[in-house]
Amino acid sequence: MSNQAAVSEFVNALSALYQGTTLQGRTQANSWLEQFQKTLGIEVRLFAAQTLRNKIISDFSELGEPGALQLRDSVVNHLRNARSGPRPLITHLCLALADLAVQLGAWKDPFADMTGSFLSDPESVSCLLEFLAVLPEEIENDRILLPTDYFRQRAAELLTQRAGDLIQLLVQCLQQPDLKADAHTKVLVCFKSWLRSGEITLMMIQNTSLIELAFAALKAEDDSVFETAVDAICGVLGETRIDHDDEPEDARQKSISVEQRLVPQLSAVAAQMRVDPLVAEGDEGRIRGYCRVLTEAGEAWAQRIVLNIAAFESTVGALVDCMRLDSLEVIGMMFEFWAVLADNTMESTVPCDPARRALAAVYETLIDVITRHLRYPDSFDTTDAHGGMTAKERDDFREFRHNIGDVLKDCVRVVGQTKALAHPYNTMLTGINSTPQLPWQEIEAPLFALRAMGAEVSSQENVMLPKIMDMFSQFPAHPRLRYAATLVIGRYTEWTQEHPQYVQFQLNYIAEGFKVREVAAASAQSLKYLCQDCSKYLAEHWANMLKFYNEVVASGTLDDGDVIEFSQALAHVVSAVPEPDTHLAIEAFCLPVGQELGVLLQRSELTSSEKQKTILLFERMGVFLRFMHVEDNDPAEILLSRIINESWSLVSTALQRYAADPPVAESVAKFVRVLVEYYPNILRPIVVQVIDVVVSSFQRTGLGTYLWLARRILNVYQSLGVDESASLQLVTSMIERLSEAALALFQNTSFSDIPETTEDYFNLVERAVETAPGYVIGMPTFPYVVQAAVAALEVNHFHAQMAVIYMWTQVLNPTKRHIRLMRENRSTLQMTPASPAGRAPPASPASPMRQRRRSVRPDTYPVEHVVELCSKHGFDLTVKLMHGLMRNFDHEAVSAAADALASLTAVVSDGPEVTKAQYDSPPLAIMCEWEQAMLSQIPDVNFPAADKQAFMSELAEYIQTRQWAKIKTLVSDTAAVFRRRNATKK
Repeated sequence: MSNQAAVSEFVNALSALYQGTTLQGRTQANSWLEQFQKTLGIEVRLFAAQTLRNKIISDFSELGEPGALQLRDSVVNHLRNARSGPRPLITHLCLALADLAVQLGAWKDPFADMTGSFLSDPESVSCLLEFLAVLPEEIENDRILLPTDYFRQRAAELLTQRAGDLIQLLVQCLQQPDLKADAHTKVLVCFKSWLRSGEITLMMIQNTSLIELAFAALKAEDDSVFETAVDAICGVLGETRIDHDDEPEDARQKSISVEQRLVPQLSAVAAQMRVDPLVAEGDEGRIRGYCRVLTEAGEAWAQRIVLNIAAFESTVGALVDCMRLDSLEVIGMMFEFWAVLADNTMESTVPCDPARRALAAVYETLIDVITRHLRYPDSFDTTDAHGGMTAKERDDFREFRHNIGDVLKDCVRVVGQTKALAHPYNTMLTGINSTPQLPWQEIEAPLFALRAMGAEVSSQENVMLPKIMDMFSQFPAHPRLRYAATLVIGRYTEWTQEHPQYVQFQLNYIAEGFKVREVAAASAQSLKYLCQDCSKYLAEHWANMLKFYNEVVASGTLDDGDVIEFSQALAHVVSAVPEPDTHLAIEAFCLPVGQELGVLLQRSELTSSEKQKTILLFERMGVFLRFMHVEDNDPAEILLSRIINESWSLVSTALQRYAADPPVAESVAKFVRVLVEYYPNILRPIVVQVIDVVVSSFQRTGLGTYLWLARRILNVYQSLGVDESASLQLVTSMIERLSEAALALFQNTSFSDIPETTEDYFNLVERAVETAPGYVIGMPTFPYVVQAAVAALEVNHFHAQMAVIYMWTQVLNPTKRHIRLMRENRSTLQMTPASPAGRAPPASPASPMRQRRRSVRPDTYPVEHVVELCSKHGFDLTVKLMHGLMRNFDHEAVSAAADALASLTAVVSDGPEVTKAQYDSPPLAIMCEWEQAMLSQIPDVNFPAADKQAFMSELAEYIQTRQWAKIKTLVSDTAAVFRRRNATKK
């Protein structure tokens, strides 16, 4: 028989076993399956076991209790027959049995039954241990779908109530001399699995030989045994943590076990690690294993270490030795321990405590160890962009340096800033004074350490930092050293603010760096911080700095991002320039930029490089105006008003010609955002023009950039008009015009083809509804916005999907709250009647004062209008939300989507009656009708009829009792179960 034919017959036999209508047919199928196992090769037998397990998981409900019990007996027999191997077959049969045990409540005591069947035969004990090892893992298997109450009960029956018996069984296995050679390893695997499940506590095992077994297995040459031992020991160590809910006696017993049994064992592990030849050879697996054990101990015992450092001295010393290892990837797992230990040290000790002094000595050693790890390799090639490394190696090393830099911050906290700074200082001093001169790496590493320590160093430190700053002029000429030193200056500019005698030197040092291409980026960044923190000392040099800025920008030395940082630096300095020179400084920066933009925009066509230059000029002007501040300075404010008005002319020209060019449009939009957010008073006279340009640009191009800008305008709407009512009229008119254009675009284009525009539009609508619900929901176009928002739920782009869902929550959640308040307060809230404009039409045109009062009343909310829209479009919305929840919404979108559906349920259940002032009416069942219609379209094979009925029953109950939060949970859980079930079927 070919393998394909065998598999076909196997599947048919399984179907007969599951779905046969007669006992005789099922018995024959079971007999065939038993014979099948004996006659076919291992590949097909293994496939059969895997298929059987998958069927048990996905189709258990089809078995029925008698069939399931019969299948259990059959699988137990197959397992007994396979006791000699091969190992993968035993494992899959045990997994199948475990999955049966989890789901089959009629199997009252799997532990006792399996022990009785397999423990008496030494050849079969390994099968028993394999079953017990996989059982805790299968309890947590999320492919097995169980009611919560049943799951808790079954987990207690299978694990919690049997944990003590398991310990006795494992100890008994260790004491049987006639077991197979690998039985001890199987005991260890089983022990590890139950430890991980949380069912075994330290108190249960402290007087057994299991702990010694785990530590003894660390000496095994076999990698799998070693790794199993590591897992088991880490599980034991995890149980030694003192929890807040531990009783005093439990905590005392844990501490006794730690200090009397585990600390000596850890000392032996450390000694073993130091002489293990595999560690010396750089074996990553061995190094990782030892470090995992020691780190787990350190994290579990951090508080004990601080309170009794002498008892744990060997453990801490071993952890420092682990930090000395060359495996940068492995030692990264220890960073959290050093942070936790530092936190406990600072919380539980004072500087004069012996424990603080002892731990400070440890952290001082750590500073030198870390500095060595920060060192670039001798083979690093400074002439190559990647230093002779692969791109991944370079990125990994860079990430490692920044991560281990956080440990240096912990060192500064424990050691103290002056002593901590002395270590990199002394290392650099040795490098400078050595003859012959040491490689640049010897000085660059402590410079990086200095930068990492900066966050924990006070601006009042007056011992080491002056010595360090005085040393900069003595560094050898090397671009890597200058780069690192320049970044150190940028890190300590707050210190420089308190020590202004260093400002001139640091300014010159940074300026020199602009002449070296490899250092220019660091110079731009550090100059930004120096100008930000020390602007009052640099203000008198603004003219020279501007001249230097123009020279550097013209030279092409800087990337665009560095030019922007330099521009920000100048903005800080100009802000500090006193009158009468402030307006001169502003003019000197802004006018040349504006003139250059004007020249470019007058050309008939721009090359790609000229477009890039135009983008950069807008960004330079924008960042300058963003960070430059003047107050109570009339000449400067008059000049800024003129500059902004002239800039608006440039914006209009740029958008007339290049509105459809995404990079240009984005740079111009960012510039306009600066004007809107930071200069609204100056912009107010032309705000109508601004809005017109934004709207017309979107109408012509459909780019989401303009919707993004409109949202920024909406955020500051109150400052744009003469009063709040005028401001609202401005922005809601803008929203309506943009909506008309967006809806026309959506009619002809798939949402998934324009995800950025979809995202930006619905973000805008969400913000608009939040800002002015009465205006926006009352727009004539809003019903069409609702239709678009229903259809847009099918978009296959995550951020666009989230924007649509959040828009729905912004519409539905406040409506739900208003309906609840109206029921509770019997309509003490004002309700806006439904009409095309969202307001009841007046008999005669409303006066401006009357219109103003109606526009800004805080208690006005268009409840009836939302209820009407939800009643009309609610079924389609329900279908889209449920379809997305059950099939294609991103995991992160599930909570918000379920929230929207729960709020929709509240709105359509209570809204129609409340808006008729029928406050005591029971909730309507319209959502039940919609859900029933939606569920009827899903085949029972994907969503069983019993589950549908259970869902509908719970939904109806929660609606009648108005438990909207439970509906959110019900929908989320049902969708999660549906996804898991159907993912399995695929």
